[in-house]
Amino acid sequence: MTSINLLKPNQALTNNNSDGSSSHLNEASPLIPSNSGSPSSNHPKDIRIIFHDRLRYYIPALDWIPQYSGSDLLNDAIAGLTLASLLIPQSIGYASNLAGIPSINGLFSAAIPAIVYPLLCTGRHVSVGPEAALSLLVGHVIKQAIAHRQSHAGSEPPTDAELLQISVTISTLLTFETGLIAFSFGFFRLGFLDAILSKALLRGFVTAIAVVIAIEQMPPLLGLSALEKQQGINAEGSIEKLIWTLSNLKHSHKLSCFISLTAFLLLLSIRTFKSSKFCRRKFPGLKYLPEILITATIASFVTDICNWDQKGVAVLGSISISEVRIALPWKGVSKQLVEDTLGTAFTLCICGLVDSIVAAKGEAAKFHYSISANRELVALGAANIATSFVMGDMPAYGSITRSRLNASAGAQTPMASIITGLAIIIASYFLLDYLFFLPKCVLAVVISLVVVNLFAELPEDFMFFWKLGGWTELALMTATFLLTLVYDIKTGILISVGLSLVLTIKDATAMRVRILGRDPITRTWEPIDTKKTESEEVAREIDEEIPGVLIVKIRESLSFANVGGLKERLRRLEMFGYRRRHPSAKREREDTRMIVFHLGDVDKIDVSALQILKEILQEYIERNVIVWICHVKPSRYEVFKKAGIVKVVGEDRFLANVNQVLEAAQRNSLISIGHQEMEILLTDEHDEYLPS
Repeated sequence: MTSINLLKPNQALTNNNSDGSSSHLNEASPLIPSNSGSPSSNHPKDIRIIFHDRLRYYIPALDWIPQYSGSDLLNDAIAGLTLASLLIPQSIGYASNLAGIPSINGLFSAAIPAIVYPLLCTGRHVSVGPEAALSLLVGHVIKQAIAHRQSHAGSEPPTDAELLQISVTISTLLTFETGLIAFSFGFFRLGFLDAILSKALLRGFVTAIAVVIAIEQMPPLLGLSALEKQQGINAEGSIEKLIWTLSNLKHSHKLSCFISLTAFLLLLSIRTFKSSKFCRRKFPGLKYLPEILITATIASFVTDICNWDQKGVAVLGSISISEVRIALPWKGVSKQLVEDTLGTAFTLCICGLVDSIVAAKGEAAKFHYSISANRELVALGAANIATSFVMGDMPAYGSITRSRLNASAGAQTPMASIITGLAIIIASYFLLDYLFFLPKCVLAVVISLVVVNLFAELPEDFMFFWKLGGWTELALMTATFLLTLVYDIKTGILISVGLSLVLTIKDATAMRVRILGRDPITRTWEPIDTKKTESEEVAREIDEEIPGVLIVKIRESLSFANVGGLKERLRRLEMFGYRRRHPSAKREREDTRMIVFHLGDVDKIDVSALQILKEILQEYIERNVIVWICHVKPSRYEVFKKAGIVKVVGEDRFLANVNQVLEAAQRNSLISIGHQEMEILLTDEHDEYLPS
């Protein structure tokens, strides 16, 4: 019986765990601080230290607030007020123009998360608040509910108060459900979910959202909102709304069009100037200029002075703080409504967490600190749950553009976000009267600027996929865009998430198995299909010089997810080798008489995979195919023993490397290789397994 040499003499002493993995004996636990040299790990002082460490981990504010310095307050205040000046008109516009809820709820949807999120987050610069895409999705659900209520109203149509109650109830419930889902994702450590969403799919979805928002804002921009409401097309799809808007251009309100165009050009010009190199060099202080708030204030003042509201310009009107009500978000909610909105809440959460995690990771990389995706999800969930106790508030998540603005405005700590929230609350109590005459078309302009930002990254991504031949990505991006645009937002994002999951699962279950051949230049065993031109042909010929022998390398760990395709992959390798062939093609290789499994890259193998691997090996033996296994790691060999694989194959069929297998096979007359051919195949270098 041939001995198995799997362990180097100088290999470091390791401890084999119950799962078969190995770890150094002197390695400290990543969860509990090393107490080397301490008299007892159970000392009350040590327990208190661990408790305080855990508490600071779960509530990061306990870590940064005690260390907060007055020198950071000025920078945080400037950044916080800058963000507040942006969020006040934005959140009002999102609430009234996109979500269809009272404007005051838009303000509190921005204020409460901005205060709660920093207490639990690990990112310093993320700005949390209402988002255009999420607000639009909330509005879509509310419009469907209102349309359903109106269609079943009978002879007594619902009153405005009843319709408002529907809007408030749905928005509150969606916010609560979204927060609960995000909190659960973080609690169960599912922070990796942002990685499963394809960039191409997200780009297609975001671009479609931008188009939908642009179409949604056309009626208020053109002064057609009153006509739109009168004709009852609020629940129609985007394409229908676009057709309706174009067919009613002749009814556009000229003064509203003039205000919209003037405000849009003014804001776009200021933003372009602020981002120019000349402005950054000559007028660096202008980056703090709150152009949106200034434009909104000027528009309100001019509308009041010129009495434009009496000339047909729709204005925001009174925003009363007395409309704010605090109550349990599930109060008076039916089980049916919870079931109807749960899918939308999941959609909102997935859409929101992607932008939030990307924003957090981007700023963390820029300023060289680390974040925890799981803690971010917990913070976002807690912020939305807290927000849902104010009736009518809508979901809030992180924004990439606002987070960049927060960082560029000089934010040093999460205190900037708290200042933003407090500033919005103060404005809600004392400054809203000045926005009474704010034209709704100006709010539509503010939202339209968000559309410009959403479109900004499309050309770069498109050209990147095009130049690198990413035809699959381009096809997926186009399909997601069209589906979202033609059907609805919920369908679009569900398809995006579904396709991303399918692609992720397909990649995870793909079994990477390669045929090995001897490279005549490097004299090492390499996958044949990775060789180049001449070397590839020589390597293939060497492999073919051993008729009926198949040497395969499994290039990844085995699990229930990927081992299912191993049998089919091996069958194709037996029939066609490394070549790509249609399943109906005829066999190109000789019948396999001996197969060698190179398992050097198999670090882990779960129980289900062991069971299937054992079945595959048994089938080969029943077919009278000689099985050899080499490059098995010591811990894996012990697992193979327990699983009965060693007994099935034979202990003498486990060798250190491919060379030993060929020598043993030749010695036992299992294969016939001439002396010269054996010299070519084997090298003086001992090609044995080196433990990782």
